Amino acid sequence: MKNKVHFVTKLCQLKDIPIDSEEAKAMYSLKIVDLLIEIKRLTPDKEDEGDDVVSIARLLGCYN
Repeated sequence: MKNKVHFVTKLCQLKDIPIDSEEAKAMYSLKIVDLLIEIKRLTPDKEDEGDDVVSIARLLGCYN
Protein backbone atom coordinates (compact mmCIF):
# COMPACT_ATOMS: atom_id res chain seq x y z
CA MET A 1 0.00 0.00 0.00
CA LYS A 2 1.26 3.46 -0.85
CA ASN A 3 1.62 6.09 1.83
CA LYS A 4 0.70 9.75 2.01
CA VAL A 5 4.19 10.83 0.88
CA HIS A 6 3.65 9.02 -2.42
CA PHE A 7 0.34 10.74 -3.08
CA VAL A 8 1.62 14.19 -2.09
CA THR A 9 4.60 13.70 -4.41
CA LYS A 10 2.31 12.68 -7.27
CA LEU A 11 0.06 15.68 -6.67
CA CYS A 12 3.07 18.00 -6.61
CA GLN A 13 4.16 16.58 -9.98
CA LEU A 14 0.72 17.15 -11.45
CA LYS A 15 0.56 20.71 -10.09
CA ASP A 16 4.21 21.32 -11.08
CA ILE A 17 5.15 22.60 -7.64
CA PRO A 18 8.24 21.79 -5.53
CA ILE A 19 7.80 19.08 -2.91
CA ASP A 20 9.27 21.34 -0.24
CA SER A 21 6.92 24.27 -0.93
CA GLU A 22 4.40 25.55 1.61
CA GLU A 23 1.53 24.33 -0.57
CA ALA A 24 3.00 20.82 -0.60
CA LYS A 25 3.48 20.86 3.16
CA ALA A 26 -0.16 21.85 3.58
CA MET A 27 -1.22 18.77 1.59
CA TYR A 28 -0.05 16.53 4.43
CA SER A 29 -2.99 17.74 6.49
CA LEU A 30 -5.43 16.32 3.91
CA LYS A 31 -6.82 12.80 4.10
CA ILE A 32 -5.53 10.30 1.55
CA VAL A 33 -8.95 10.07 -0.06
CA ASP A 34 -8.90 13.84 -0.64
CA LEU A 35 -5.44 13.57 -2.20
CA LEU A 36 -6.69 10.79 -4.48
CA ILE A 37 -9.68 12.84 -5.57
CA GLU A 38 -7.44 15.77 -6.43
CA ILE A 39 -5.00 13.51 -8.31
CA LYS A 40 -7.88 12.05 -10.33
CA ARG A 41 -9.19 15.52 -11.10
CA LEU A 42 -5.80 16.72 -12.36
CA THR A 43 -4.84 13.59 -14.29
CA PRO A 44 -5.61 14.00 -18.00
CA ASP A 45 -8.01 11.48 -19.49
CA LYS A 46 -6.46 9.01 -21.92
CA GLU A 47 -9.32 9.62 -24.37
CA ASP A 48 -8.37 13.30 -24.57
CA GLU A 49 -4.84 12.57 -25.80
CA GLY A 50 -5.84 12.95 -29.43
CA ASP A 51 -7.47 11.32 -32.38
CA ASP A 52 -4.44 9.12 -33.09
CA VAL A 53 -5.76 6.42 -30.78
CA VAL A 54 -8.98 4.85 -32.01
CA SER A 55 -10.78 2.36 -29.81
CA ILE A 56 -12.74 -0.61 -31.09
CA ALA A 57 -15.91 0.93 -29.68
CA ARG A 58 -15.28 4.07 -31.70
CA LEU A 59 -14.61 2.02 -34.84
CA LEU A 60 -17.92 0.22 -34.34
CA GLY A 61 -19.74 3.53 -34.05
CA CYS A 62 -20.52 3.36 -30.35
CA TYR A 63 -18.86 6.74 -29.75
CA ASN A 64 -18.50 9.80 -31.95
